[in-house]
Amino acid sequence: MTKTFTRMKVKLFKNLCGIAVLVLLAGAAVAQTTNATHAAGPSHSHKSHNGGTVKSAGDYHIELTDKNNVYLIYLLDAAENAINIKDVTGLAILRDGDRTVHTQNLTPTFNSHFVVPISNITHTAVILNFVVNNQNITAKFDKRNSSAMNFFCPQKCNGSDSNIAGNCSKCGTALAYRKLIAKE
Repeated sequence: MTKTFTRMKVKLFKNLCGIAVLVLLAGAAVAQTTNATHAAGPSHSHKSHNGGTVKSAGDYHIELTDKNNVYLIYLLDAAENAINIKDVTGLAILRDGDRTVHTQNLTPTFNSHFVVPISNITHTAVILNFVVNNQNITAKFDKRNSSAMNFFCPQKCNGSDSNIAGNCSKCGTALAYRKLIAKE
């Protein structure tokens, strides 16, 4: 009887050790996932607070808005809130195919955004490069697709349109692809 009881205690101890190892591994996996930046892969939609196109760039987002032959550029944090851009430096590169047609150093306007005049500059893409808190961030906007908000919330949540697949930031519903809906 004592041997049977001892074997049961050993088996229970082994099971508890196995469960403890699994819990530790699961905790490490969650911690590793939590520490990764969202830029590793698009898993959410982007809000366009200023009517432009928003792209992920490292730990930040960049919003490009086209207003009356001027680009307005906004820097946002990971939660897509405006950040203090007082000490941020940047460069805008306008390209036409493989050719650079215009470059401009970026300095903040009213500590809220950057401005790039684009009248009479034929271009197909805009590359924006910033140094924020010693981090170099870059985003490329294809002018041909820059206003294409191809994903929308089927629940019709206001401000949920996005240029990438993901989930609605308001209700969590998977965004629908506008072009597929139009074909049906």
